[in-house]
Amino acid sequence: MTGPAQQPALPSTTEDTASVPGWVEKSVNDIFAALPGAGPQLDALRDSYLDCLAGAGRGQDIDAEHDTCRLALLDQVTQGKLLDTATTQVLTQRLEVLEADITANL
Repeated sequence: MTGPAQQPALPSTTEDTASVPGWVEKSVNDIFAALPGAGPQLDALRDSYLDCLAGAGRGQDIDAEHDTCRLALLDQVTQGKLLDTATTQVLTQRLEVLEADITANL
């Protein structure tokens, strides 16, 4: 018999997992690589931030979802005293620019 299979195709795991576009991951990696004191704690926070961005919707509230991701990251950076105030401000600005680029490229 030719034609479509009698049973529906099953989704692969890559279809089930939200992810960010490659350029976003590269940008986030570049932002974090430029930070002083990079290490396992910042790497884990970077990964959590990327996961949060990947889970953000594509609707009207995407900016609010990005804000939530960024603020959660910055809270952890501040609580853990991982960066000084000036570096945290620079990180905030760079992430805000990135998030605006994500929104503009939807």
